[in-house]
Amino acid sequence: MSGRRFTVRAGTCAVALALTSLSAGCLERPDDLERARAAAEASERDQAIGLYRRHLEEHPDDFEARLEYTLLLGEEWAYSGGDRRPILENLARLYAARPDNRRVRELYAMMLVREGRAAAESRRFEDAEAAYTRAIEVHPDVGTASYHLGVLYDDWGREQDAFEAYVAAALKRPRIPDLYLRLGRKYLQRGDLDRAINTLELVAELRSVSTRLLPRMHCALAEAYARRGDPAAAREHLDRAPSDCPVRLPERGRA
Repeated sequence: MSGRRFTVRAGTCAVALALTSLSAGCLERPDDLERARAAAEASERDQAIGLYRRHLEEHPDDFEARLEYTLLLGEEWAYSGGDRRPILENLARLYAARPDNRRVRELYAMMLVREGRAAAESRRFEDAEAAYTRAIEVHPDVGTASYHLGVLYDDWGREQDAFEAYVAAALKRPRIPDLYLRLGRKYLQRGDLDRAINTLELVAELRSVSTRLLPRMHCALAEAYARRGDPAAAREHLDRAPSDCPVRLPERGRA
């Protein structure tokens, strides 16, 4: 009888001990996360990053915590520079978990574009192409990555690919005046004068962010109108083009 009582009580103690340990563990892990959030709020980024990292070692699938951690890494990188790879790796993981999350898509695409631009500046064209292409796959709703891909192809000497990338970018109507200047010139080279004019005029619509591009736009429009047989319109634009604009028109009063 006493042995039986001992067995039951021992079993009860074991269950209680297990529950106590489990409870302590549950309290400890969120505490790391709360401390990480508090440190981030206080701009103690190094401490917050360490706490987030420890939390994620135990909870690798905690999407919200990983997103907060990744944003913090991005903030640290923006202030101090350094290695972008941890940010990209975390964004890739977040995207794989929730590819329909718009914020993750935007952030991942933005960082991929940055990666592509860094590769392009180093003349690592294939790496840049891979980064831009991935950015387009991740977030096809905007034209930024397609625009940068077009610039890359221009620098690479791949004229047709550049033209196609610019067209794809323009369909999304990003507010990138240089895109419409480049695409307008491509249409001009192809003899598609109406599309050239319509596209180049978009640069003027974005004049609040394109002042430095306006003289080059006027030069391209002067050529387009001259080739279309409209010397009056061509001259109007040529008067506002830079002095080195190669377009030449008959003198006023002469046919």
